[in-house]
Formats: sequence, structure tokens, C-alpha cells
Amino acid sequence: MDRNTLAFIAIAVTILYGVTVGVAGDARGVIAPVGAGIVAIMWIAVGMLGKDPKDPGDR
Repeated sequence: MDRNTLAFIAIAVTILYGVTVGVAGDARGVIAPVGAGIVAIMWIAVGMLGKDPKDPGDR
């Protein structure tokens, strides 16, 4: 998958995680570690699975 698409999805998940932790009341103790794990996996996927766009000069 294109690296730009994966990065967009990862940044959206990161923002949603931050908002969720900010508004979570008593569930913050569960949401914080689980969400942090999901965000970390998303950014690892960007680095490992993301493919750079091909240079038009490459053939």
C-alpha cells in the first residue's frame, strides 16, 4: 500500500486516540495502554508495509 495512504490513516488514528484519552473519564486506565499499542502498531505498519511512490525516471 502507498506510504502516504498508510501515514494518513495512522495520523487519523493517532488524533482519535488523543481525543478519546482526553475525554475518557474512568476508563482512561484501559483506553490509554490499549490505544497506545494500536497507535504504535499503526506507525510500525507505515514503516514496514508502506511502499514509496516509484520515481518516474526508474524503468
